[in-house]
Amino acid sequence: MEWGGSSKDAERGCVKLRIGTAGATALLILTTALTGLAGAELLLTISPGPALPGGGRGPDDLLRRVNPAGAYTVGSVTITLAGLTVKGGSGLARDPLTGTLYALLKIQGRTFPELVTLEDSGVATSIGNTSDKFAGIAFTDDGTLYGVSGDGGIIPESLYTLSTVDASATFIMTLGAGSDGETLAFNPDDGLLYHASGIGSQNQASNGEIFETINPDPEHPDYLDVTNVPLSGFDYEELLALTYSDGDFYAADLGDYAVDMPGLLHITTGGVVTFVGDLDHVVKGITLYELPEPAQVLQLLVGVGFLVAARPRRMRG
Repeated sequence: MEWGGSSKDAERGCVKLRIGTAGATALLILTTALTGLAGAELLLTISPGPALPGGGRGPDDLLRRVNPAGAYTVGSVTITLAGLTVKGGSGLARDPLTGTLYALLKIQGRTFPELVTLEDSGVATSIGNTSDKFAGIAFTDDGTLYGVSGDGGIIPESLYTLSTVDASATFIMTLGAGSDGETLAFNPDDGLLYHASGIGSQNQASNGEIFETINPDPEHPDYLDVTNVPLSGFDYEELLALTYSDGDFYAADLGDYAVDMPGLLHITTGGVVTFVGDLDHVVKGITLYELPEPAQVLQLLVGVGFLVAARPRRMRG
């Protein structure tokens, strides 16, 4: 940070300054605080890209912040991975032990998603290639990362663990219920993984939508037991992403299968679905992002030397 200014500036109690990266970050957070969002719960999302008229999806390399109160985007940063081109994403989860954000990224020229750590600034660091088509990831409270393979996977609709050291996958079990579409989330309240799959009618295990729990605790007598959770309420098209929040879940719906009409949903642990609002992008990875409290913002600003005591203007007698 550099200080400057003319003698007239000093007389007026003004200081000119140029701030570096840390100061710019602090200023961004201060702006957020002044808009009344400090301490609020936001969602971080990544997208597989927009649907193209001829089929497939276009690129979308943004990490977005979404206010769940109205399902609207409040900001975004570009995801970058050194030496590679990011085309989109298919999973997002935060390690509860370290707070580190992990993502599955679609990389230009590669068939399978890359497992990366991801800074809030959008800078990604590669862990490794997953070597399968994973459709979602979730951490349990002991720091184990689980992944669910998509319908195009080597073993479709199956549960794996993923190494946070080299992205290697270990097969756990085949799930299979529901049709197209897979997503996964962990509920720390009951210690269960929640799995959603399918398009079409609710509660149709063979060719429709299902919502179910999986017990991931190897010390529990019900280890790997799968229990159906009956769906009710709003009938979505296809769940693409799921994350825990305050005892329930936020979920992202694809909307119309041919033309993207994505929406944000709220789902209880009992399977009651409520429509929250329309999203401005398709979401394939979602997790919570808690903004700093005002006191934390002040501490950060002091830490980077951003705050200064302005010299009061002299009164003329």
